[in-house]
Amino acid sequence: MNALEPILKHVRRLEPEALLHLPPSFPPVAIEIDRADLRLVRIRPQKRERPAIEAFHVLSAPEDAAAASILKPGGGAGAELAKRLRDLFLQTGTKPGRVSLVLPDNLAKVSIVTLPEKPRTRKQLLELLRFKLRRSVPFRLEDAVLTASLLPGPGPEVGVLVAVMLRSVVEPYEAACEAAGGRPGLVDLCTPSLFNLLRRDLVAASAAGGDAALLNCTRGYFTLILVREGQVVFFRCKSYAGGDEAGRPEPLSVMARELASSLSYYQEKLSGAGIGTVFVRALDPGLDEVAPMLQRIGFGAVRAVEPAGLLAASTRLGPDDFLRAAPALGAAAGRTAA
Repeated sequence: MNALEPILKHVRRLEPEALLHLPPSFPPVAIEIDRADLRLVRIRPQKRERPAIEAFHVLSAPEDAAAASILKPGGGAGAELAKRLRDLFLQTGTKPGRVSLVLPDNLAKVSIVTLPEKPRTRKQLLELLRFKLRRSVPFRLEDAVLTASLLPGPGPEVGVLVAVMLRSVVEPYEAACEAAGGRPGLVDLCTPSLFNLLRRDLVAASAAGGDAALLNCTRGYFTLILVREGQVVFFRCKSYAGGDEAGRPEPLSVMARELASSLSYYQEKLSGAGIGTVFVRALDPGLDEVAPMLQRIGFGAVRAVEPAGLLAASTRLGPDDFLRAAPALGAAAGRTAA
């Protein structure tokens, strides 16, 4: 072990962009880690143009890897994950360096908190959020990392999108990345990264009449985001009971029940007048099952998340591969994707 390692470890964890209230820097390489697959996307940065993919590869997860949860990382988050990350770098010809890690939504508690006014400083904002969240998470906030983003609004009330995650959950993923030679420059969640990629279409849909929605269906959980006039007004992630192991409850019936409940909340608490378009990334269950269920419940027109219009013309990626690549692509492209 290098004698400077303890000092360097702390330096690497400094977040100058957050301290200076600057937009985060998005590395051009992103890796999504979930129960089913490990997916790497490397893009060629292009100012004012759609992202072009230089490399995309998927490694399947071991069948016996345990599901992750808000209290513990997945069973593959250790030496086995480091080995697979190393293989992923080699097989895509990617030089290990600064990368974004995209983790499952259900590892974090994500919510929208309303404050009576905008705090004067970031320190004051974080203190207020810790006070408000202390009874809504199943762990001590002293053991967690917290990130927050102010949502624009007419004021004086201000909405804040907050994500809280246990350090003991996120650190094994960062450690595996470092063991493989990478440096986790940014850690994000799956659906917010997907939102980055689709931001322009969601804004346009929510400006065309009615609100818009984004539904992300994965093997272990699903997440719903509602957008009004370009701003996120609702975020909900629901894990399937029993994780993603065999014998889990029928996912479509769970999803239908929970989405109907979310829609009632939207109508009663958010004065929702109707969702015009819902964008769907459906890995499990598939779109042919999800779309009829959404229309039965009362969502608007269903639109599949697909590559048309989201990638540079030079990029060739089939619809199925695009669905698997989309969150990592959103993390690599950052807000330039919009």
